[in-house]
Amino acid sequence: MAAVAPGHPVVRSFSAAYWRGGDETVESGLLRPQFFDKLVAWGGESTIRGALRYVGPGFELVSFDPRTSISLIGREAFESPESLALAADAGAADATFFNQQACVASRFQFVEGSEEDADGYTALLCERLGVAREFSSADGPRVPAELREEIDVLRSLAPDYRVWGGCDGRGLVIRSPEPVDSHPDGKIVNVVPVAALSEAALHAGVATQTVGVYPGTRKPELRGAVACAGVQRVVSLGGAGGMPPGLSTTASTPSNGSCAG
Repeated sequence: MAAVAPGHPVVRSFSAAYWRGGDETVESGLLRPQFFDKLVAWGGESTIRGALRYVGPGFELVSFDPRTSISLIGREAFESPESLALAADAGAADATFFNQQACVASRFQFVEGSEEDADGYTALLCERLGVAREFSSADGPRVPAELREEIDVLRSLAPDYRVWGGCDGRGLVIRSPEPVDSHPDGKIVNVVPVAALSEAALHAGVATQTVGVYPGTRKPELRGAVACAGVQRVVSLGGAGGMPPGLSTTASTPSNGSCAG
C-alpha cells in the first residue's frame, strides 16, 4: 500500500502489526473497546475461541469460518501409468500447500473409478506427499495423538478402509467409501472412490473454497454444479496454490491472523 500510494488518506490512517496468535501479553493490552470497535478473526476453532475472550460491550467479533478444499480426479487418470503419476503428483501438490495449513490445500480427493483404481492412485499420492516443494516441506507436522487413535481404528477396518503412510509428518492417506468425519490436517488426505465426478461434486458446499479437477478439460461439466453449491474457485488439479491477488486465505492453526479496527 505504501509503495502504490504513500500519500493516500487510507494508507496514512492504516497500521499493521504481526504477532503469533494467542500471545496474551500482546492481545490483553491491545484488544480493548477503548481502542477498537470490532475484531475480525478467521480460522479454526482455537482461533475463534481465543478471540472470544476479548469480546464485550462496545467490542464486537466478526468471525469467518475456516474453509476446506477438495480434488476431483477423473477416470482419465488411469489411461496410462504416466497420466496416473501426473495426477498423483498434482494431487499431492495441492494437498501439501503450506503443509496443508492453508484453506486452498486439498483434504478430500474423490477418484472416479473402482476401489482398485482408487487404491492405485492413493499409493502413488502417498509417495508424493513426502516430497519437498516450493511451498511445503518433505517432513510436515506429526499427526496429533487424537487423530492417531482414529487412524489406528480405521486400519483395523480393512478392506473397507485402507491407510497408507505413517504419523511421522511425511504424509498419510486414508481410502474410505465415504468422506471421514474427522478434519484431515497435517498432510493427511482422504481419498474416496466415486462412480462419477458429478457424484463427487455433491460433496462441495459453502465451506468449500477451491476444487481442483483432473484433467482440466473436465472443469466445464462440473463448474456449474460446484459454483451453485457455494465454491469460490475451480482450478486444474495442481493449481490450487495459484491464488489471485486480493483473495484472502485462512489457515487452521492457532497462529491464524486476526485484525481489529
